[in-house]
Amino acid sequence: MLGKLSVVRGSRALKKATIVLPAALLAFSLQGCFPGPGTGLTLAGLGGHQFAMTKENIALRAHAALHEEPDLLTFSIDAISNDKTEHAVETYMEGYNDPKNSQPIRAIALYQIGLIFMNHYNRDRNDDRAAFYLEKARDEFNIEPLNKRIAARLEKIEKRKDNVVILTADQHLMNWKQQPQLPPKLIPHDDEMKDFTARAISTDRIQEAILLYTLMYENEGSSLELRAGSLYQIGLMYMSPYNANGDEERALEYFIRIQREFPDLNIAKKANEKSGYLINKQKIILD
Repeated sequence: MLGKLSVVRGSRALKKATIVLPAALLAFSLQGCFPGPGTGLTLAGLGGHQFAMTKENIALRAHAALHEEPDLLTFSIDAISNDKTEHAVETYMEGYNDPKNSQPIRAIALYQIGLIFMNHYNRDRNDDRAAFYLEKARDEFNIEPLNKRIAARLEKIEKRKDNVVILTADQHLMNWKQQPQLPPKLIPHDDEMKDFTARAISTDRIQEAILLYTLMYENEGSSLELRAGSLYQIGLMYMSPYNANGDEERALEYFIRIQREFPDLNIAKKANEKSGYLINKQKIILD
């Protein structure tokens, strides 16, 4: 799990944050500049098996990509599984280029691009470009513990250079498909709870998710809807019956904060309903 995310080089320490950022929160669209492509490796079996873009295979590739790299955001996973790497790069680069976004948000955008490019199941995999963005995140922001995660992934890329022959993304996927795999674990949830939130509960990454949502709430570049929605997701996590460390009093605090700080947003009505439910539940218990 991640600890405090602080800037080593900068004017002040930043609030706690996390590397696990829900991709939908970084919806931008500006193309960035990249180094020249090429890994210097020989691809094996270019005429080998290829997976059609069916819903089943898209889901399979998404599952495999996340299994290899748990730090991938939902948006990043979708980019890999749907062959939309360049669109994801454009999206994350606008987040990086937006001066209103905090340093952790901008660093995470670069980090996600690196993770996308280095994933074995990405048909557009390019280790050179992955290393470029990972090093850029490290050198420009120098944020811990992001630097440790970047170092681990740069080490993986460096070790790959010893491989003269590599498999294609589809060949990796075929190999992965032939191995016995547990189905992805995801708690039952309604439309109000984001998949990222449900996955955080299912995989015991709740604290990381809470820190991330807090970062999005505090980010100056976030819209009012996004800030309020981040608080709402935290509240849902705390009140979830599947959260072993759930805390309905904490959940109530977040729902009340939404009503106090964002009274004119539609989500304030939902927060009011959740608050009423929790208060009535407490009264029943006390009675």
